[in-house]
Amino acid sequence: MEIKTVRYGNMELESPVAVIGFPSSGLVSSIAANYFVSQKKMQVIAGLSGEDMPPYCYIYNGSAYPPIRIYGYKSRRKNGKDMVVCLSEYAPKPEQCYAISGSLLEYFRTLGVSELICLEGIPRIFEEDKVVACGSGPGARGMLKKSRLPIMDNCMVKGITGVMLYDGPQYGINVMAILVPGNQSIPDPKSAAGFLDPVSKLVTGFKVDGSALLKEAEEINRRIQVHDDNSTDNTAIYG
Repeated sequence: MEIKTVRYGNMELESPVAVIGFPSSGLVSSIAANYFVSQKKMQVIAGLSGEDMPPYCYIYNGSAYPPIRIYGYKSRRKNGKDMVVCLSEYAPKPEQCYAISGSLLEYFRTLGVSELICLEGIPRIFEEDKVVACGSGPGARGMLKKSRLPIMDNCMVKGITGVMLYDGPQYGINVMAILVPGNQSIPDPKSAAGFLDPVSKLVTGFKVDGSALLKEAEEINRRIQVHDDNSTDNTAIYG
């Protein structure tokens, strides 16, 4: 798969932390990544496209961008960390994951990225399922400790996140995955809010208010309740 990386601007970021959010269970990773971008009004600094990707563009602030975009954030806080956020509306096919991951890791390396946080949604099986994390690379243990999340030492991680965990250290990048349980049936902004606290711990000086996400979750639940209340049982009864 041939991938083209287009650069749109140079923000002069200093050793930024990279965050990735592709679609996953409950779309929690995509929701969180988009929330970071919108809350901090980030600008697009690069994009990835390829013949095997879906043929669409994303309009942002009046300009057209490819299916995979990378946004930049310059911290204004003293000792705050700069940040880049990569997101997309489509989940890459298994055969595309290595090529896309390689292109992203190569680009991150040119930015001076040494820490990568992958936002990943996993199916929620039980209501009490908790947010967990795993990592790879010599500095990942420190990232995991800083996040204060329970560590999964034995697990299987699929897709872009799985490849990043495997390949990231070969590019000199420590990789940590935050695994958030999400609803498999509908978009789940309430669960997506589970990314906010650990990311704020990992990216010094980066904080966002999660109230808008929780409000969106309440609206989705309200609509579901209204739909359930208005539904009727059309089962025919014979006898």
